[in-house]
Amino acid sequence: MSFTEEEVRRAADMKAWIEARIAEHEADIERLKQMLLIIDSILKHSSFKSAAEIISKPPTPTEAELESFTEVRPIKRVKDGLLLGNIYISPKTLVIIPASDVKIMVDTPPFKSFFVNRILEGMKAKDNEAVKEGKMQPNQVLSYTIEDDKGMLTKITIQNYGNQTRLNEIISTITWSFTRMLEKTR
Repeated sequence: MSFTEEEVRRAADMKAWIEARIAEHEADIERLKQMLLIIDSILKHSSFKSAAEIISKPPTPTEAELESFTEVRPIKRVKDGLLLGNIYISPKTLVIIPASDVKIMVDTPPFKSFFVNRILEGMKAKDNEAVKEGKMQPNQVLSYTIEDDKGMLTKITIQNYGNQTRLNEIISTITWSFTRMLEKTR
């Protein structure tokens, strides 16, 4: 079957238009999924809880803080999908908050030995080396704070986490660490 040059041109134009529409809708769907995660988190944390649960509940970002995050990713245990926490992501900051029904103790291995000392401190050391070599400014070096309540992890804040590769490494290692820590406490 033979097509005229005009028909081929129109088909190519339609194809480009369809591809653009698909990409646009995929971006909208991704944004809607991210908004749904934020809404789920808000609803989960605002539902009725007993007084004991409220006292031991880890802090969650405020609404103003939530607006500064561009993405929220759940941390889920691979074997059964158990929600371990959420990672709130902005271009320079990550906030990791364990799920309210998951008790993560900061002294349980491999949190300090692997996640803190090997991963975070390793990234920080690489950044400090890059500063010495003049490849990075001192204010761009990774830093972090770990908050706990009587030994129970409530929040990890990581500043200047860097690029997508580092983000992926942090997400995968915190997921692995939380999973191993829960295995040791049960």
